[in-house]
Amino acid sequence: MNKKVIVAYYDVEENLAEETLWIDSLDDNKYQVKNVPFFAPNIAYNDIIAVEEEDGSLYFDEIIETSEHSIVQIIIFKKEAIEQTIKDIESLKCSWEGMHEQLLIAVDVPPNVNYKDIRTYLNKQFSNNIFDFKEACLSETHAKNLLE
Repeated sequence: MNKKVIVAYYDVEENLAEETLWIDSLDDNKYQVKNVPFFAPNIAYNDIIAVEEEDGSLYFDEIIETSEHSIVQIIIFKKEAIEQTIKDIESLKCSWEGMHEQLLIAVDVPPNVNYKDIRTYLNKQFSNNIFDFKEACLSETHAKNLLE
């Protein structure tokens, strides 16, 4: 992992924003996303992407192949809830990256995890006023889990 790509997106206030993600080089100008996006929507860990180079920087162009991972972005309301939330996420067989000072966690849901269980957990924590969440990237595999 020695390269980064800049992903442009519109934030919650509809302002143009950018997030930088780690990527690994593959062949034929293809790259694989190697971290969990905190803010950018519709892109997930392990997706295969194409990039454009401009002034020595790499910019996201398009997704070539989805990884079938899903990304959930969580904002935690109280600092005391971080540790338990992380334990819960790990017990659901998901990984995460966090920005504790901002009470933000980005969760990677692997394709082999039933998303119905994840959604149940997320809705319960939201109802209990523990956190709010955004399904920033929901894979086809996980969308089908919700219909089962």
